[in-house]
Amino acid sequence: MKNSNQSSFFNARRSFMKKSMLLAATIPLGASTLSNDETLLHIIRNGNTYKIPLMRDGKLEANGYYDLCKIFADTHDKVAVQMDPNLFSVLAKAQQWLSSHQINKPIILTSGYRTEHTNNRTEGAAVNSMHLYGKAADIHMQGIPTDYLARLLRLCGGAGIGIYSGFVHVDTWKERSWSG
Repeated sequence: MKNSNQSSFFNARRSFMKKSMLLAATIPLGASTLSNDETLLHIIRNGNTYKIPLMRDGKLEANGYYDLCKIFADTHDKVAVQMDPNLFSVLAKAQQWLSSHQINKPIILTSGYRTEHTNNRTEGAAVNSMHLYGKAADIHMQGIPTDYLARLLRLCGGAGIGIYSGFVHVDTWKERSWSG
């Protein structure tokens, strides 16, 4: 027998998954696929390594999307939200382009979604940061220069691109660029 907390969790998860699938049906991701019609994202976050399916047979992989949203959660306040699937698509395209050139590197995620509380505590964070809306990530890839990664992310559909010492900010809001 489930207690009320378990029921609440499963109802929230079910609602989250329904909304995710509706959102995925309305937003074309356009990510290229691997030879077996599966698109994976290889991510490292807080020392943990993940290989998460994002697309399968040209469609958003619901469980993979849900897992990625948890990986991109605010680690300080322990809050996950529905991330913009287009952000995941940009990251997957960049990773696949590198892979097609025999550069197989995981994306190292330093920041995904941020609560307002976390954003206010983050040095240099914009007041209206796209991290607050699940539309941004701060990443780097070992051995890939940040300026190169930034150009690649732009070519793969990234809109906001910020180059910092040691990482690149990418978001899906509007096209702009800066150095931090």
